Amino acid sequence: MSPIIADEVTQALQTVQPVPITNENFARWGQVVRLPDADPNAIQVNQGTAQKFSHLAEFINLRPSSTDSANPNPTLAPATANIAIFKCYKPVATPTFGIKLLERHSYSSQMFMPMGGDGNGSFIVVTAENGPDDKPVLSTLQAFRCNNTLGINYKPNVWHHPMIVIEKPVQFMTITHENGVALEDCEEYWFTKESGSEGGVAALIQLTL
Repeated sequence: MSPIIADEVTQALQTVQPVPITNENFARWGQVVRLPDADPNAIQVNQGTAQKFSHLAEFINLRPSSTDSANPNPTLAPATANIAIFKCYKPVATPTFGIKLLERHSYSSQMFMPMGGDGNGSFIVVTAENGPDDKPVLSTLQAFRCNNTLGINYKPNVWHHPMIVIEKPVQFMTITHENGVALEDCEEYWFTKESGSEGGVAALIQLTL
């Protein structure tokens, strides 16, 4: 299926309503990172002053690391983990948000974990399927509403939109494997290239209930 390109003049734009994120409805795209309601594998640590919950997300690197003695795929430069902070300081104040592009990280998972989560800062996660032409399929857009007490971890090669922060700024700690090769680290797809305009909006995400 080819991406649906909405005619901005004659055709109403597709509008997607975000749903509350759960482990189940996000599973095809990655993992929700938060304290489990119950975890039989949790252990007491730090002399009994803390609990440790392990393996909450899959940290994946599909390229060799810089420490690998043998490179199984010499066409790909080695990649190392980049722990970074994304300071999303411009919350969206409009009732809808226009989708112009999606991106993906073909060779790495990517985790976003809010810092100082108090439950009062919200963000929207947007994903889409990959089509047979190796492009995102606009008609499959899904949107998830999250608060800042949880994080998300994308699987490699998942089309997604950059974080959409609402209500107030949110800072995220992120972990991604990168090697400095632009298209290997992050590939962007602008939906409206086919219609000749990168400034146009191809779909809307409904931000107000």
